[in-house]
Amino acid sequence: MALPPHFRGLVLAALLLLAVPAGVDAAKGTADSRGPEWSQLTPDQQQILAPLAQEWPKLEAKRRAKWVDIAKRYPKMTPQEQQRLQSRMKQWASMTPEQHAQVRERYKKLKAMPPEKREAIQRKWREYEGLTEEEKKALRDAHPGQQPAAAPQPTKQQ
Repeated sequence: MALPPHFRGLVLAALLLLAVPAGVDAAKGTADSRGPEWSQLTPDQQQILAPLAQEWPKLEAKRRAKWVDIAKRYPKMTPQEQQRLQSRMKQWASMTPEQHAQVRERYKKLKAMPPEKREAIQRKWREYEGLTEEEKKALRDAHPGQQPAAAPQPTKQQ
């Protein structure tokens, strides 16, 4: 059973934001309340977070701290997890501020759902991801105009 198109954006948003843990304190030891500047990150952190380099100056301290925490955990991730995280950071960096807001809103809605419903959506997403590109295209063609609103769109950054 394929994932209904209107759930794709919701699931993408949830998966993207699940990479960012909640409850991380703002970065400590910085000169201002914006968190660490890009130049204050270690070379390893800069390499890991490279997809976010252009966005970094726009991020608030709480989000910077979350990404720094992710960079600290990155070496312990499996190669598949690292690849998935890099892909999601690139997607996030290519999105507009409006798309970021849509993703955050969808994440809040997903988080508020009962666990059974979330699990059902995740199961459908895994089924969708298991489809071949031809099957995915057929599904999109069968439901035109129902593309996920939070899916990354090409921007001038790409």
